[in-house]
Amino acid sequence: MSAKAIDSAKVGAVVVIALALAGSHAFSQTPAMHSDAAPAETVVVTGHRPSAEHLDTVVWNYVFAHGKMSSKIDQLTRWIDPVCPVVRNPPPGFDQFISARIKAIAASVGAPSKEPCRPNIEIIFTAQPQTVMDGVAEHDPILLGYHFVHGKRDAAKVTQPIQAWYVTATTNGMQTYTDDPYHGTPGGAAGSRLSHGLQSVFSPILILANTDKIAGYPVGPIADYIAMLALSQAKAEDNCTELSSIMDLMSSDCADADKPASLTFSDKAYLEGLYAMKPTLIGSLQRSSISEHMVRSLNGQ
Repeated sequence: MSAKAIDSAKVGAVVVIALALAGSHAFSQTPAMHSDAAPAETVVVTGHRPSAEHLDTVVWNYVFAHGKMSSKIDQLTRWIDPVCPVVRNPPPGFDQFISARIKAIAASVGAPSKEPCRPNIEIIFTAQPQTVMDGVAEHDPILLGYHFVHGKRDAAKVTQPIQAWYVTATTNGMQTYTDDPYHGTPGGAAGSRLSHGLQSVFSPILILANTDKIAGYPVGPIADYIAMLALSQAKAEDNCTELSSIMDLMSSDCADADKPASLTFSDKAYLEGLYAMKPTLIGSLQRSSISEHMVRSLNGQ
């Protein structure tokens, strides 16, 4: 399927349909969320640095776990359009905080930003996320991201308290094709083992936060968790590793004392590396580039 980025208005329209299908009880009463957070425009990071002798290994493990390769060209995906979130049904007073926080983090790590912007990240707070996603699967499954037709229901399955669905595309700078398993990619550059002249980019992202599961969490960590999902395809592993991440926030394997209160040093360094890397490199070299950036950052260089 040849396409530019999917129209953001289409995302909003499909979400409205999905919410209508969920019925009048689609959203519970908004959760109690504390407001003890830094100002949205101030990017504060937390976390600890691992010992120097294990730094290379620990960083590589972090990059490997957090950086999902695109299904089409085996590269890391990032934004080339200005990051522009819109929040629906947030806890009272926190809609502007969450949007501003995502934009502030995006600007601080080198992701594209611009005002005014065209919404391309839809963030929905709901007590019935599966009902919402069933509606999306029924009315516009392209918003589920890369999947086979027979896997539509699995692609729409909600498994996390906060979960993202990514529409990705492949571009050669002139043509952009939305990724799906039934069509090819734009023509790339031949003759190099380091790059094929293509890059993987985000189109709309849909993020759902289950209000029943996040009730009681401070808004600051929730906003940073969502920001990490919105700027990269970070994965929430249900464990605690030596290099802490905001993605550990809801891990059942982490003690409360080990769960970060905000974006960590590692998270910020990872995002900086993601948006500083050469976008057309093959995926393994992209990971290496990000790892080198993280090691330098964690060493204070």
